[in-house]
Amino acid sequence: MISLDAFAAVSLHEPQLPAPTLHALMRRGVHAVSMQPINPTVTWPNHTAMVTGVDASRHHVLVNGLIVNQRTSTLPGIDMAAPKSRLVAVPTVYDAAHQAGLTTAQVDWVAIEGASSIDWQFAEHPDPDGAIERDLVEQGIVTHDQLAHFGESSQAWRDRIYTHAAIAIIRKHHPDLLLLHLLALDNIEHETGFGNDSGRNTIAFLDDRVKDVVDAVRAAGELDRTTFIIVSDHGQRSVHQLLHPDVLLRQAGLQAASASQPTFCVPDDGFALVFQQHATKASIKALKLLFVGKPGIRSVLTPAEAAQAGWPTPAQSDQAPDLLLYAADGYAFKKGDTGDYVTPTTEIGAHGYPNSDPLMQGIFIAAGFGIRPRGEIPAFPNVDIAPTIAHLLHISLGTVQGKPLTDILESPGRVAE
Repeated sequence: MISLDAFAAVSLHEPQLPAPTLHALMRRGVHAVSMQPINPTVTWPNHTAMVTGVDASRHHVLVNGLIVNQRTSTLPGIDMAAPKSRLVAVPTVYDAAHQAGLTTAQVDWVAIEGASSIDWQFAEHPDPDGAIERDLVEQGIVTHDQLAHFGESSQAWRDRIYTHAAIAIIRKHHPDLLLLHLLALDNIEHETGFGNDSGRNTIAFLDDRVKDVVDAVRAAGELDRTTFIIVSDHGQRSVHQLLHPDVLLRQAGLQAASASQPTFCVPDDGFALVFQQHATKASIKALKLLFVGKPGIRSVLTPAEAAQAGWPTPAQSDQAPDLLLYAADGYAFKKGDTGDYVTPTTEIGAHGYPNSDPLMQGIFIAAGFGIRPRGEIPAFPNVDIAPTIAHLLHISLGTVQGKPLTDILESPGRVAE
């Protein structure tokens, strides 16, 4: 499975999109009108949904990492190095594959730190002395020093190295399940906005990376027994105004040293999580009134209201907020507790808006072994991905919210007991 981060369904349907490899896979297999992400429509929650078959109400991943110091007297933070065992509250399809004796691999996947069920990996922040990393150094593809300073390079360069890592794993280790995540499109759209030639040129670049992987599978002699699944986690939309909800909280005295219920916000583009120490029904009601009707606010949801859209409640997870804010179109939430509540910005891209937003819809393409050449299929939720993979691998994922896409499969398959 190859995830092309932030690849919007509306982009895939552009008639002159420079993506010949993706178009070839679409002709060979199936592609969806769109694939609906879960809430929140950000990277880690949706990648987790695609490998667990459940939404955030059950897997509990809400941001790109683990929220820490929430409901204290200090500003919360996000720990991106938190282990998968702490982040993900349910089993994954790679856990099930490993348990069944299959070989598993990941390159730049997320919410996967320290996962013992991954046999071969090249992490988002690679270990310069790791096995796959040493292999790439020996091939002359990358140097030890470049690996040691990996995050300092461009995202396009990193995506090339991620692709080389996936190819090395395919060539030498022949995994039964490989998860590959490429980020260049998300990166450039965050910088320039959605629907421009910067994004289209990046899609052309990513199409070449997909071709590299297909060619590697062919060279390994495994093309006739490999299934390719190409997905994305969400889309993007353009933004021209930034919202700073901590400004309102500070002005209301909720961040003063003397505050009896200190309240802070974790902003994440299209949504923001508000955490309050010692929150009560009455204090949450008052907190909601602070934001309702303010410029740039689409909606303000209590935990019970957010739960109706697939969010966990504070009783279910310490990651769940006491109040959920959604930004209106053209606005995004950002950090900052001084200055103005609303500030202008040059055009940038953002996601995190409700998963009903047409621009948040992702892509799905499947081709190869076990896939019927059905062409376009209707939209479906991305929690169906994990059970579909489990079906193809003849493994059991257990009870999940998603369902295998049996209509696209050549045979019904057999699920192991």
